[in-house]
Amino acid sequence: MTVSAAIRRMLAAGLTIEQALVAAEAFEAEAAPQEPVLSKRQARNRRYYERLKSSEKRLNADDQDVSDAGDEPSSPEGSSPTAVDQVVTVFSEMARQSGLSVPRAVTASRRRSLLLRIEEHGLPAVLDAIERIGRSRFCRGENDRGWRADLDFLCQPKSFVSILEGKYDDRPLQQSQAPPRESEHARHQRECREAIQRKLNGNGHDEFASTGPAFDLEPGDFRAH
Repeated sequence: MTVSAAIRRMLAAGLTIEQALVAAEAFEAEAAPQEPVLSKRQARNRRYYERLKSSEKRLNADDQDVSDAGDEPSSPEGSSPTAVDQVVTVFSEMARQSGLSVPRAVTASRRRSLLLRIEEHGLPAVLDAIERIGRSRFCRGENDRGWRADLDFLCQPKSFVSILEGKYDDRPLQQSQAPPRESEHARHQRECREAIQRKLNGNGHDEFASTGPAFDLEPGDFRAH
């Protein structure tokens, strides 16, 4: 039944126009399709999917802007680099200097991941993460597996946060510990032992004091012969 037909029927039943309109609005609200209730996981997946679609649209727009640059280049290569291109360039230079794998292909998946990292943390944070990788002995392969960081390692959300938090930073070498400080009781005992030793062996000022030990403390046979 349509809304207009319901209004006519209610007017024929003796309702006023105001009452018929209120009832029609309630009827229309009940007839409208309800939005399905999503679980937390479904809602999270939908938000992630929408972010990916937004990133794809932005990437396509950036690529279109670069292709439309025509004869007005803003860089030696003839096109204005995007933030993702800048990240890839900086990472490639760091990888060459650090002996890491230089990315040969920037796939759509890599571009989406890098764009998400830039949107979440900002371009300076991404460049800082690249610099930290270059300074890290662990990321350069000095570990028990010989593992080396690559562009995909930078793209991953979990590893990216770990890089920023300093998990892979070099630790300072531990300095040799200073000798323990002598307590007052230990100093008193040492001075007493030294005083007894001087008393037994001579104090160094007695001209008749022997230069060797005053007593022979070596084990011997003291039985009568």
